[in-house]
Amino acid sequence: MFKTLSFVLVYFSFFCSIIQANDFELSKDLNCSFPNAERSKDYIKYLSVSLKIVCANQDGSYGTGSGTIIYYDANKKLAYVASCGHLWNSGVFPVGKCKEMDCSVIAFYQNDKKLESPKKYPAKVIFYSNVRGQDTSLLTFSPDWVPKYMPIAPIDYELKKGKEYNSLGCDAGSEVARYKVIYMYKNDYKDLITQENSPRPGRSGGGLFDEKFYIGTCWGTSHEDGSGEGLFTSLEIIHNFWEKQKDYKFLLNIKKLSSLKIIDRNNSQKSYEENYIFSPSN
Repeated sequence: MFKTLSFVLVYFSFFCSIIQANDFELSKDLNCSFPNAERSKDYIKYLSVSLKIVCANQDGSYGTGSGTIIYYDANKKLAYVASCGHLWNSGVFPVGKCKEMDCSVIAFYQNDKKLESPKKYPAKVIFYSNVRGQDTSLLTFSPDWVPKYMPIAPIDYELKKGKEYNSLGCDAGSEVARYKVIYMYKNDYKDLITQENSPRPGRSGGGLFDEKFYIGTCWGTSHEDGSGEGLFTSLEIIHNFWEKQKDYKFLLNIKKLSSLKIIDRNNSQKSYEENYIFSPSN
């Protein structure tokens, strides 16, 4: 069934001058219409942790994808960003094997505040994997604000078939938006398969969220027009690869902080991280 479909990596390259174009210009250049992009305050906690990623290609052009702030180290003043791996060359490049790359992230929000204009920050690629069935990466950057973040869910987290989830990203390189998707099943490659508002080029690397966890990474689609099925790297794949990355596997355990009940926002007991995204469901 789904195996017969030709998968499309939802990533595309274009010259640097196009990066500053607005949504209309990008849509016109790609001759496409957007899925139902939502940017209301109802989704601010997802929008505020989501970024656009811009990376250089070997031919001198630039490509764009998406990413998610999954942790902030207040001592190092360093933000950790999860994304896909196919923004870069094919292969597996663990910690210590990545060369210096021309890469940056673009923020549209600083927590609950929408910026008047997007702000760009240099980023470092820590590790990535660009092979079928293992499409994931980690970047870091130094923000000039204390960002909220969305921690990675535990490996045994189970998605519910037919449930609505939140897919975030920068379709066609546009401003980050939230897209409603419905989880259907997991294929033989352990990819998560969704329906509705399937990803467009540029959403690659964007996060899949429930109410309080990062639960998958966008990497592909069956149809580029938004009418097909979306493919996301699952928690199982993310955990299995990241667990092998020395000095960074701690990022898989940030979820423990969210299991503590927040009863005092003054944090007198120091029982939770100030930067964790709070929501009533916690």
